[in-house]
Amino acid sequence: MFSTQQWLAGDSASVLSASTSRRTLLRAIGLGAVAVGGGSALAACGGDPAPTSAATQGGGSGGLAEPTAFKIASAPGDNYFLDAVCADQKLFDKHKLDVGEFVFPQSGVQAMQLFAAGAINGMQQDTVLTMASFANAQQGKRPVIVGMRIPETTYSIVVNKGTWPAASASFDEKMHALAGKKIGVAAIGAGADQQLRLALEAAGMKYEDVTHLGVGQFTPGIAQMRAGRIDAYVAVTYATSQLMAQASGGQSFIEFWNDDAPAILSKQQVQPIIVREDFLADSKDVVTAWKAAAWEAKDWILANRAEAAEKLNATQFGGKGAAAATAYIEHYATSVVPKILPDWKVGKAGIEVMIGVAEKLGAVKAGQVTYENIVADFARA
Repeated sequence: MFSTQQWLAGDSASVLSASTSRRTLLRAIGLGAVAVGGGSALAACGGDPAPTSAATQGGGSGGLAEPTAFKIASAPGDNYFLDAVCADQKLFDKHKLDVGEFVFPQSGVQAMQLFAAGAINGMQQDTVLTMASFANAQQGKRPVIVGMRIPETTYSIVVNKGTWPAASASFDEKMHALAGKKIGVAAIGAGADQQLRLALEAAGMKYEDVTHLGVGQFTPGIAQMRAGRIDAYVAVTYATSQLMAQASGGQSFIEFWNDDAPAILSKQQVQPIIVREDFLADSKDVVTAWKAAAWEAKDWILANRAEAAEKLNATQFGGKGAAAATAYIEHYATSVVPKILPDWKVGKAGIEVMIGVAEKLGAVKAGQVTYENIVADFARA
């Protein structure tokens, strides 16, 4: 994940990926990823994506009268699988959204830069990064949240081979078992490291009670685990934790989404969908169509779990991550979906938790972001 200090300073060149590069991370364990939608970020950015919204009268079930351009940033992997389903099941076409190839930014920070430049119309994005951008962007061009796709945290700590407390042990017991251990994160001060700091403090520990090692993203993290140079690693997504455990012979040890984790971790909601204020003002019907397509994709996954797992494995994990794909789809169906509000509505409590996290991490100042100013009125629960 990103360093909030680097983001606020605009030092994007030194910021590691805010969304794990699934192409790279899967190659590390022999899982050659095939990105649904194809194309690099630069190749997919050709042309002017800014749409002229079609009239809301007539048209298909999405309310658009004719195909309308809408450029989406996405990423291979589990958190963004809904985008892949929309493309595969031709739901964008059904709702008359001319999406074309996805833009695949190399990081969340790059995604926000493209977003600010108007090269991206909508995307699923990290909540804290969205809040940091909102607090520092020009009014009218700020990101606004129009839905919540993953209303839970997807962070976890994967441990290497060794003797660890049982799965039934408390959060505090598991965290204290990490005392004195070497824990890998993408970069010191980056998002994963900040999440580790929150977890340590929640267990009554200090940041210095473990050795924080910036080892890069998932790919080098696996190498460091296999070499025995780190005892644990902070994973960013559900599938990341499953795949890292598979590759290292370790285990997904502390899952921040579990109910036994402290509220500052377990109540986080990390993946809203966003558009710019000016785009929403001109093209609310396009946003509505986008949300409707994603809702149908969610329903398709629920009705076709086995097929969805097969597609996730085939398109994202190179056909070699069947167990991780099946586990993710089951987790999505039983844990994520029950928390999703109708029409992707955004609950106030979850956003206020994230505002507290953003303020604690120094991404925003107190009072800069509120539920009312960052969540579009029609998206509020």
